[in-house]
Amino acid sequence: MITALIVDDEAASRNGLVQLIHEFVPHVKVVGKADSVPSAIEQIKALNPDIVFLDVEMPGKDGFDLIHETEPLDFEVIFTTAHEHYALKAIKASAIDYLLKPINPDELISAIKKVEDKKGLGNKKLETFMSHVGGKKHEPQIALSTMEGLIFIKLANILYCKGDGAYTFFFLKTGEKTIASKNLKEFEDILCDNGFFRTHKSYIIQLAEMKRYIKGDGGHVIMSNGETVDVSKRRKEAFVQALANY
Repeated sequence: MITALIVDDEAASRNGLVQLIHEFVPHVKVVGKADSVPSAIEQIKALNPDIVFLDVEMPGKDGFDLIHETEPLDFEVIFTTAHEHYALKAIKASAIDYLLKPINPDELISAIKKVEDKKGLGNKKLETFMSHVGGKKHEPQIALSTMEGLIFIKLANILYCKGDGAYTFFFLKTGEKTIASKNLKEFEDILCDNGFFRTHKSYIIQLAEMKRYIKGDGGHVIMSNGETVDVSKRRKEAFVQALANY
């Protein structure tokens, strides 16, 4: 299931897009609708959508302001606008697609396909698998797509991950750092089902490698290698609960 937030100041446009999504790409779930940039930013933080369908021209702040204020982006952007002259600027803003109103269903389907291809949703099994090494118990590993190709890392060897826009840095017990050419959200489900927790929009940590948790507004964690990782205020309650259940 892919989740989406629709951002448009016109109710008719929002509702029309909901209907198109329901009819032509029903595996996309609309989890929220916003009529302004401030409202959209609040919902992005609360709902963590996979896609933001984003109008350009809105009263006050526009769609490009939203992108600027939420960088590094942890979601895919599909611009929806009646104005074709924004296309180049949208591409420069790292939008995955650009749909002109009234939205053509075939173009909507194509845009969602681009998201699926980028996220690797059609080949999730490649991202995580079990390997049998030396006759021992299967150990979970993850396949990381890098500039050189795929590399495979045991989950137990990962201390934490840090997201930076479209890239994710993996910090390992060996002291090495590996860069994967996907954003942090791509790895969240895989890792958090295997003893990891997303403490912040930019960090996922392995709970077993925590050394200390320092309380604060959100607080921060000291990892086994001495590095400090932030815990965001909005994730603090869930993090404390995860520790209690760990």
